[in-house]
Amino acid sequence: MRIARKKDLTTRRFLSASLALLLCAGFTTLSARSRSSARPTHIRIPLWIDPAPAELTAKDLTASLSGKAAPITGIQTPSSDLIILLVLDLTGDIALVDPARQALIQQVKALPPNAWVGLLRAQDGLSVLADPTPNRKTIADAIQALPVSGKAGLLDTVNAIAGLADGIVRKSNVRVAILYVTDSDITNYREDFTNPVINSSDPHDLSRRFPEALIQEKISSLQTQIAAGEAPLFIVHLQYRSTRLNQAYQNGLETLAEFTAGYGSFCRSQAEIPEAIGKAFTYMRSAWFLTIGLPEREHSAVQVRLELANHGDVHLAYRARLSLKRK
Repeated sequence: MRIARKKDLTTRRFLSASLALLLCAGFTTLSARSRSSARPTHIRIPLWIDPAPAELTAKDLTASLSGKAAPITGIQTPSSDLIILLVLDLTGDIALVDPARQALIQQVKALPPNAWVGLLRAQDGLSVLADPTPNRKTIADAIQALPVSGKAGLLDTVNAIAGLADGIVRKSNVRVAILYVTDSDITNYREDFTNPVINSSDPHDLSRRFPEALIQEKISSLQTQIAAGEAPLFIVHLQYRSTRLNQAYQNGLETLAEFTAGYGSFCRSQAEIPEAIGKAFTYMRSAWFLTIGLPEREHSAVQVRLELANHGDVHLAYRARLSLKRK
């Protein structure tokens, strides 16, 4: 299925305007604008069905928000238009980065014609390497030319990219997903997350007992900030690290991703990298998106429950909690 010309132009204009704002005013501004305080009339929930049905209609599903029945007003299938915001956060071992580059290029080339990819870099604030486009060569060339240097940037940029993705979801009738590919080490951030001991002579000093407290606080804060975003977040980390601080960091990344109905994948060897990246692309491509109407009065946070009838023994995975209040 190809994107219709009128729809293609509308999407291009929106994305071009969004990215122009990013470059001129910074990602924080766009994030704030895309998450306006106006009360939404509907939400969009990513959904995965295993095994996937050949077809699905609103009559096959029932939805409730915080225990109250809610209408399903639209369904986008795994064959519907898709925009992937690919964010590279790569600073270290070229022996890991090169396999990731090749795996990404292979997956991008295998995408269907109605899938667009935008490429961004996370170092020193988000920068756009390639506007969202269906042109596979443009993205492949940009991935291949990516410099590998600088400080880790995932924690510093995830709220901004979630804001951009949320703006696209709300303005365009497309599925949207975010994929970070990172080799980040928690000690390589500009911000110090090591929670140094405050009083070395005091054996009861809490900073001595809980060195990962600053990491946990940061993850909790980011979870609150992205709670209203509707695009799922996927993270492929190229190098699992076993230190206490990095384990806390990696657990936090996994928590962030799962909160949005995505997931985090952590590679323990170079050989696992292509498989992890391939799995993320397969998952993004296989997502359904449901549009669910909101009642006139609803709390600032909703619990989502979906049920599928008349399709045998199937497993549903979806975004279970969503905030209606923009941060």
